[in-house]
Amino acid sequence: MVEVMDIRGGRGMAGRLAVMGIFPGSRLRMIQNGRPGPVMVALDEKRFGIGYGMAHRIFVRPVLE
Repeated sequence: MVEVMDIRGGRGMAGRLAVMGIFPGSRLRMIQNGRPGPVMVALDEKRFGIGYGMAHRIFVRPVLE
């Protein structure tokens, strides 16, 4: 489990992530790291594929469950 600390992208990218429920303070579970291909994450019961370039701009920290 990780917590989103910062999103270093433009308003468009931050807006797309916010629609998915991903913003600073969100807690995600990493499913697949994205090499090669998208980064797969889970937020509650939802799963998302995020392109590697976009995922590279999302800064997280580990959270103990």
